[in-house]
Amino acid sequence: MTLSPVFYRFYDKAGFDNFYLSFFILWYMGFVILFGIYYFFIDFYHFLLKIIHKIVGHNPLPHISIKKGFIFVFALSILSTAYGYYETLNLQVYRFIIYSDKVEKDFKILHISDLHLNQVMREDKIKKIIEIYEKEKPDIVISTGDLVDGNVKNKISYINLLRKINPPLGKYAILGNHEYYADVEQAIDFTQKSGFLLLRDSFIYLPYNVAIVGVDDIEAERFGILRKYNDLEILNKVDKDKFIIFLKHQPKIDKNIIGKFDLALCGHTHGGVIFPVKYILRKIFITDAGFLKGGNSYIFVSRGVGTGAAPLRIGALPDVAIFEIKKK
Repeated sequence: MTLSPVFYRFYDKAGFDNFYLSFFILWYMGFVILFGIYYFFIDFYHFLLKIIHKIVGHNPLPHISIKKGFIFVFALSILSTAYGYYETLNLQVYRFIIYSDKVEKDFKILHISDLHLNQVMREDKIKKIIEIYEKEKPDIVISTGDLVDGNVKNKISYINLLRKINPPLGKYAILGNHEYYADVEQAIDFTQKSGFLLLRDSFIYLPYNVAIVGVDDIEAERFGILRKYNDLEILNKVDKDKFIIFLKHQPKIDKNIIGKFDLALCGHTHGGVIFPVKYILRKIFITDAGFLKGGNSYIFVSRGVGTGAAPLRIGALPDVAIFEIKKK
């Protein structure tokens, strides 16, 4: 059971596809993580009892037996993973309106991130996005990385569903870290066959005086792929009179690029997956999730649609965002 995640990666890479086995392995990973976290607090409580006993000579607090502690933590872990899976099914839709004197005409963006398409994150995730797409009818669809998280070589059903998303001004994507962990060339092929224009340290001009800039994930360097430009260099190449949409998977936004774009779209964090983790992420990234403003720049960090490992979330609901960009 300890080696089951390694086994999952092995048979996934070999092309074997079994939803139930994969789900159980990844669910078990989540169970073990939560069990370890919860049991840490039981052990810490026992440690405090020992300290108190040494100081005052007796224990004023009740002692928890090993058996009762195990049963409590086991039951709590089962309930938590069950609820955590339930939370992954509740996709939230956020809506924002941004006014700008740069745009020539109003348009709408659908932002998705972190689908992590694999043996567990499957067609149902794509269908939820299609439902939102058909209801909202955006002009542009943007994916900010981790679209793929595993072997998608023969996932024709995924491609066919994604191709149903066909907005008038196109759909655009960047790579995340998990595309590199899986098989980056395969991920690129899948993304392009799904109808996305992949932006890798490049930009494109669109109608309505709009520019979209997309940068490669920083994990690319670990795989020997050096970026053509840093964030500031590529943003300096873009016409400043355009409404600039900046796509970056990990929300590490340097202060020197604030004001160089109008709207930045990011993902990666999943809102921490388990809610206390968000406070750690806020020390690493510009934020753990949500919408914020710095100077003349807006930034949105998505909690993503799928999950990268265990199929659970606690206090970090999945999301997509609708942006209406209106002429000021």
